Amino acid sequence: IQITHILICYNTVLSVICWSQVFYIPETSNFTMEGNDNRTLILYWGLPWGDKSSGPPEGSPMGDCIQTYDRNKITQAKAVVFHYTVIAKNEIPWRHYRDPNQLYVWWSAEGPGILQMEGRDLREFDGGFFNWTWTYRQNADVFRGYGYRGYILDFVAKGKHVVDEILQHKTKTVFWAVSKCEGMPGAVARMKYFKEIVASGIVNITTQGRCFPGTESIPKSFPMIYPPSIKEHKFYFAFENAIHCRDYITEKFWDNALRNDMVPVVWGPTKEDVLSVAPLDSFIHTDDFDSPAKLAEYLQFLDKNDDEYRKYFRWREDETMTDEKMIRMTQERYPDLDIQRPPKSLCEKLTSNKETKIISSLTETFMNSDREGC
Repeated sequence: IQITHILICYNTVLSVICWSQVFYIPETSNFTMEGNDNRTLILYWGLPWGDKSSGPPEGSPMGDCIQTYDRNKITQAKAVVFHYTVIAKNEIPWRHYRDPNQLYVWWSAEGPGILQMEGRDLREFDGGFFNWTWTYRQNADVFRGYGYRGYILDFVAKGKHVVDEILQHKTKTVFWAVSKCEGMPGAVARMKYFKEIVASGIVNITTQGRCFPGTESIPKSFPMIYPPSIKEHKFYFAFENAIHCRDYITEKFWDNALRNDMVPVVWGPTKEDVLSVAPLDSFIHTDDFDSPAKLAEYLQFLDKNDDEYRKYFRWREDETMTDEKMIRMTQERYPDLDIQRPPKSLCEKLTSNKETKIISSLTETFMNSDREGC
């Protein structure tokens, strides 16, 4: 095992924040590829953030593929995946080996703003180093969002009796857990929006996290650790830390809200981006309101009108609801909307790929191609 310590720093408005990151790199593997093993091998160049829990287990399958961190297997790999936190130019593999039939894949679940805050400079990897991007954007070579309507439909229980049970336990209005309230324009802007809602004095909000002194810290695995009592709330503020970043709809929407039976109130991504991937009539978007106070008035209205509030659970009342059925319903209402279909995994893309591709500039492809304000 190789342990590498790296000091990471970034500037905030008031200070310079630094932390030591430990990268855990398994150099040997506990599995072997036998001569008759036809599975496609995917090599991860390192664990995201050096965290063992953040990547797939060594030797685990992904469809018809097998995943490894063992760099000794680089000659067998169909693809080499580089998470944005584990790229170091002094140890990239082409210094030692690069097969022209092997794909280099850049992987990130974070938006441009996070990478800029962390001081990530992707220009040193321009010039044809990467072949594919693997991100939360629908136009990525491999799309891996934080969630998808089909996945959530498979996860949650459905039926009118289920919705009846959910609504019986709703005794509180809004819940919001947040720990980043500075350092990024989006984080600052969402706090400003939140404070204007509070200033209206219309709606009751339960808060938690570092941005609210005196409250509990936020567990790392939100939907698994939070007590069932959070489901007593009707709404969850799914406020992202980025403004209008294309397709950036994170666990705040999918895990914190929908999986915990709360209606997400969305701020950050465009409404069209959310409609493209979310269950129909499952969320409220702040862009539909002239001001934070108007949003607060609407939430208060729903809080006092059970039939109107229940409309945001219609997607769960139909026990026969499927992804394809939901897509048809969404397309009928929004005929011009580009609706996301079930995404293919990295393995599916690899095993079906017949084309060659080179990304001339990762900076332009990812960092500079998003909407203004992201």
